[in-house]
Amino acid sequence: MSDTTSTPVPPAVVPTAVPLRGIAPEDRIPLRQKIVFALGTDMDILSNNLTFSILWLPIFNIGMGMNAILLSGILVALRLFDAFADPVMGNISDNTNTRWGRRRPFIALGTIAMVLVYPLFWHLPSGWGDAARAVALVAIGILFLVAYTLWAMPYYGLQLELTPSYDERTRLAAWCSIFAKFGYLAIGWAIAFILLIGMLASGDASVLEGRSDFVRGLLEFIQPLVTWLSDAQPGEKPLVVGMRSVCWLVGGLMLVCGLLPAIFVKERYHKVAAKRPKKTPFLVSLKESFHCKPLWQLIGMTFFLLIGSAFITGLNYYVNAYYACQGDLLLGGKIAGIKAVVVSVTGLLSIPVLTKLSERFDKRAVAISMLTLTVVGHLANYILMTPAHPYWQIYTGLTEAIAIPAIWMFMPSMKADVADWDEFHTSRRREGSLNSFYSWFVKAAITVSVVFKGAALEWSGFNPKLPAQSDGVVHRMFMLYLLLPIGFWLTSIVFAWFYPISRRAAAETRSALEARRGKA
Repeated sequence: MSDTTSTPVPPAVVPTAVPLRGIAPEDRIPLRQKIVFALGTDMDILSNNLTFSILWLPIFNIGMGMNAILLSGILVALRLFDAFADPVMGNISDNTNTRWGRRRPFIALGTIAMVLVYPLFWHLPSGWGDAARAVALVAIGILFLVAYTLWAMPYYGLQLELTPSYDERTRLAAWCSIFAKFGYLAIGWAIAFILLIGMLASGDASVLEGRSDFVRGLLEFIQPLVTWLSDAQPGEKPLVVGMRSVCWLVGGLMLVCGLLPAIFVKERYHKVAAKRPKKTPFLVSLKESFHCKPLWQLIGMTFFLLIGSAFITGLNYYVNAYYACQGDLLLGGKIAGIKAVVVSVTGLLSIPVLTKLSERFDKRAVAISMLTLTVVGHLANYILMTPAHPYWQIYTGLTEAIAIPAIWMFMPSMKADVADWDEFHTSRRREGSLNSFYSWFVKAAITVSVVFKGAALEWSGFNPKLPAQSDGVVHRMFMLYLLLPIGFWLTSIVFAWFYPISRRAAAETRSALEARRGKA
């Protein structure tokens, strides 16, 4: 490849100086840095998952009555714009050389920009029609996603360079998973919380009924504030009213979770990269990412996993509320919250076990096992998600808690191994470019899943303007929810099967790199 300083020797013939197991003291990431970096995971959950997977359709479709296909089209357009920004930002970050590092300045700037733009989503004038709202969502979305890219590409590039250890990378990812559990626990209650705040701000007295004296007093104390923040208009639904208040809380949390990694986390390969003053042109870097073979296995594995999981995440509220709960939105929100608790607690308890498994076996083997468990667990919804027993669906949270999050725990660690493979073949640290190339396909998968979600709602015949949906509509919605993700996840298993970087291969590659340029 162009600008390569030497023709690398295949890793298989390099003597392995790096132990296959165990973590050297110099490879360990200080605990404080692990915790602070892991907070950034919640920034991503709040800015990305909550906004575009959890709230996008319920707020604008159910709350405002906008067409689901139109909303899906808007999100597709935004993701296409965002996809082209990612590789550019990744390359800029790789080529940046400041006294504060290659990543941290962008992380700070991106955080502040996102927090400033975020409330605009939820303050569209109530008198606007769908066309005006659509134009506004596109404009606000572009600003927001530019800020998100400014934060996300350097942040995830930083994760790949914090340690050269095969197992310490997984331990860092485990800490990120722990904080992600709390983040997903919070957004699991998001719809129910927004409805509660919306009803409170609208002056609905029923929201205070049946509450304890403490809870009633608390709600009455915050009622003037949320009423002022929400500025409820006649005829507005509680989802829309509540989100105008809740968005300020979300923005404050984003500010904390986004800024702390920029302030307290140290970059490891900044000096190594600075020794090579020649910058890599964007097209050269893009070509090198395209020819990184192990990266394609991770991309295929992630792409099809994400389509399936994002599809069920976005459609789960509809299926839960309209199929299992027979149109009772509050019951659906309550069950979603309880399930989020089950998923979070079970997931937290499983993290040490999964970390130990990854240190005993190759990451690839554990990932394939978790993907298989994902398929089996989701099919259990055929029995457990039923209108006769709506709470039974909570049991599927046990497999969801272990399987899909476990795969996301291994993905960053596996990307870091790919970054070493890439440096061996290009003689450059390109974490930002590799992550942005990978991220392009992640966002493409999210976009495809949005199309499937919107199309599934239309195919099922769902009409947000009707007070109730027919049995045929909710049954079709349920069957699409149940069966469509399975094919995607089986394809993901095929890609995982061919992932080439084992524990031994990673150790041999690291040994060769340190022999060439020294330890970082």
